Amino acid sequence: MNFQKLLKEAKKAQQKAAEVQEKLTAMTVVGSAGGGLVEVTANGHGHVIAVAIKPEAVDPDDVEALEDLLLVAIQDAQAKAAELAEREMGGSLGQVGDMLGGLF
Repeated sequence: MNFQKLLKEAKKAQQKAAEVQEKLTAMTVVGSAGGGLVEVTANGHGHVIAVAIKPEAVDPDDVEALEDLLLVAIQDAQAKAAELAEREMGGSLGQVGDMLGGLF
């Protein structure tokens, strides 16, 4: 493959990557803990955008349990967001991303 073609493919990959990044901002995933007692919604970048806590998860005498549930739900949402981002980037960039060594 000649250098000019590689540069052209790199530019296309960069544009695709930017499109995917924008798309990920609008996509959401939901992480949960305690069988749905705590749910955390994150965008495709893993940024938390909402938290839902069912009343039965709140025990004033056991705040630590709620903290643990919240932490697990956040980690679950972030893991799902990472999987989503990887899937979206891989699908959009395909062979071009592979050629460029996964730079995007």
